[in-house]
Amino acid sequence: MMESFPFLIAKAILLILAVGLIVECVHRRRALEKESGQNRYKQQQLTQLAQDLRTLKKEVARKGEIAEKIPVIAKKFTEKLPESSFAAVAIRSAIDFFHAKQAGYFIPVDGSPEYTLKVGVGFPPDWPGEIRIRSDEGIVGMALQKKVVVSRMDALSSAGRRESRRSLESFGMMPDYVAPVNGASGILGVLVIAGSPFPLDEERKYVSMLTDLASIAMQHAALLDASASGSSTDPLTGVSNRSYFFQRFENEIRRTENYAQPLALFMFDIDEFKKINDTYGHPAGDVVIRKMAEIVREHTRSSDLVGRYGGDEFMVMMTSSNKEQALTYADHLMRITRATEIRVPGHDTPLRLTISGGLAMHPSDGQSTTELFCAADHALYEAKRNGRNRTVLAQSLRSAGGILAAQGGGLEKPVPTIGSGEARSRADEVTPDLFDNEWESLP
Repeated sequence: MMESFPFLIAKAILLILAVGLIVECVHRRRALEKESGQNRYKQQQLTQLAQDLRTLKKEVARKGEIAEKIPVIAKKFTEKLPESSFAAVAIRSAIDFFHAKQAGYFIPVDGSPEYTLKVGVGFPPDWPGEIRIRSDEGIVGMALQKKVVVSRMDALSSAGRRESRRSLESFGMMPDYVAPVNGASGILGVLVIAGSPFPLDEERKYVSMLTDLASIAMQHAALLDASASGSSTDPLTGVSNRSYFFQRFENEIRRTENYAQPLALFMFDIDEFKKINDTYGHPAGDVVIRKMAEIVREHTRSSDLVGRYGGDEFMVMMTSSNKEQALTYADHLMRITRATEIRVPGHDTPLRLTISGGLAMHPSDGQSTTELFCAADHALYEAKRNGRNRTVLAQSLRSAGGILAAQGGGLEKPVPTIGSGEARSRADEVTPDLFDNEWESLP
């Protein structure tokens, strides 16, 4: 029996409603799934933000700790202590600063290619002076070979290990860092740090800072001891003698290579110094040399080093100084020298001097002590050959193919020098510029 028309209409309406309900359910389900996914994503974001916040708090706390502890550590290394005491200062500083579980200072064994523990924290009591490791093995060997801070994350730290040779690794120790400590005549020892909770790459620069402070403190202590015995200073002038200057310069080259900092060598001598000796006698020449040493010391930063090469020739090592800064220093020193009256006993008329100099830059003019001194000496010769009273850059000799490019102190012609027959110098005409205060005010 056929269904009535109204019944069919009702059935169709119910079917449509059912379909609508199904569509609505599917739509709502998808919306809920989407909302749930968004909620999960937001939850993940919140979790990540919370983690980032915790990390940021740790970083801020670490930076605050670093800012607080660095001045304290620096102060410790400026105390007047024997050279041997600074190893213990370095160890205590490493434990405190890096929250390390172990820190040790290893020194070379005389007459042997081995190192042994001098002082340490967290090492077995039988290690100091007894356990020996090879200086060409493992992470210590790599640090000594490369002369830089090495961490256990560096690929080079595990290269070349031989089980038959003693290393820290063979004794079951894997340091976080190994850093050479340099002295005036070479590497004094290595600082070993292990068990630090901080990221290795982020803390490496502070390991370098610590070893630099230790190096400088030990060198300074050794210099004081040497100065007391007179073994590092020139007896006539009181500045560094040639042997000590060369040692410090070679050590500074190694340090600047670690940090890619500029280093300048300025060599100069007194123009026509022989005429002073011939005219006034050698005692007067000694007075002039001592006065020249006094001038250069007074106008050179304490972070730099002044030495006497021999005779009337001096040398200045300028740390962290680029070419422009080194030229400014040389120009300033030339003008101060020209403006200074030097009185010689037994003579009423004061003398005025001029100087000629050669300037060499590391690493552009040389990679080693020998190369840089040769470059500066050649530049000094060119300054003499081309009229004196000027500074010549070693770089300018190369770039000009041997043709001189000189720095003449801003004068159109050389200032008259001692013995030139002219009655007065033009030094009084030289006026100071903005760079003078920079050098005069430096500590």
